Amino acid sequence: MLNSSIFLTILSSAILAGVNPAQAQTQINIDYETPAFEDRELTMGAVKVLVNYKPFNLEQGDSFEDKNLYYRIFYNDVEKREQKAFTFNNSNILLKDLDGNNIHEVIISTNSGGAHCCTSFRIYTWQKHQFFEIKTGDLNSGGGEFKDLNGDEKIEFLTADNAFLYTFSSYAGSFPPSLILSFNNGEFKNVTRQYSQELKSTAWQMYQAFLESKKEGYQVNGILAGYVAEKILLGEYEEGWKFMLAN
Repeated sequence: MLNSSIFLTILSSAILAGVNPAQAQTQINIDYETPAFEDRELTMGAVKVLVNYKPFNLEQGDSFEDKNLYYRIFYNDVEKREQKAFTFNNSNILLKDLDGNNIHEVIISTNSGGAHCCTSFRIYTWQKHQFFEIKTGDLNSGGGEFKDLNGDEKIEFLTADNAFLYTFSSYAGSFPPSLILSFNNGEFKNVTRQYSQELKSTAWQMYQAFLESKKEGYQVNGILAGYVAEKILLGEYEEGWKFMLAN
């Protein structure tokens, strides 16, 4: 059972923030099993989103041109933005404070359908008394994730350099290098080289993938190209180049 003093602290904090702890929700995940819904609410502080969704069904005549995701964004209960989008069943609507200014951004991810493509993100950030929209564009390779890599309460966006997909190998044989972006004042900034531990972890995964592919007789060029690029990001160009020449 939750300690009563802890519960009162949580309750008081929620009340001060203007959030009803019994109703507050900050994320909606949509997959192929999600039924249609209307006006599902996300709220945190002054930011609120109302979301409508209808599953895509080709057998019922739905078109890829249809807009089956509709959302309205509010600030202090005043509607500021509305948008319609298409998503192929997979979508995520999230409230998250990306830049540590105590005002949550609205993050909308959608999926276009297809074997390898595409996930895209739209971020709505409160700047100069309005919500600005920032788009990532179409991303393959799983899209990306938002994560605080250094514990500073500012969130980084972890994705991959999609230029490496199909360039040196097939999609399945590719392992693109890391791309890490920070979000501040409504803009993304490339900070990939600042996170050596993350890069080393990915380089190790690439090395293991290379060994497995080589053992099974699969394509390795796409993995080698990504590995060399990852080593360059780490400032270890010569080591990565020698490894590629040796293999």
